[in-house]
Amino acid sequence: MVDPLSFKASITLTAQRILTMLTSTADTIKLAAAVSECPIGIGLDNVLDTGAACPVAGPGSIAPLFFNDTIASGRLVASDASGRGVLHADITAGSYIVGILVGPTVAATGTIADVLVMPFFKSIP
Repeated sequence: MVDPLSFKASITLTAQRILTMLTSTADTIKLAAAVSECPIGIGLDNVLDTGAACPVAGPGSIAPLFFNDTIASGRLVASDASGRGVLHADITAGSYIVGILVGPTVAATGTIADVLVMPFFKSIP
């Protein structure tokens, strides 16, 4: 198990969501709001206070993620507009992926399943 990272929350954060760095403030995170934002990992706890520490499952970790779509085990996972997991869809401009679903197939919206966190950018020629 990889030790979690820790960053300051820019807003109230819900656990099991994909997170990204806030570009205007050092060491501060927010919910990933699009596939064009580079994810750093998955939040492990609810954080109710702005500026409070938030543990984050970073690269090499396996973490539970809340899904907003169905997805088969072994598929690439991206973020929707609220940091929830969705199936990665290739787009011409390229996009970021938070990792791969290693848990069982997600058959219903609202399911929580394990993701191997391995953020990367996927370019489409």
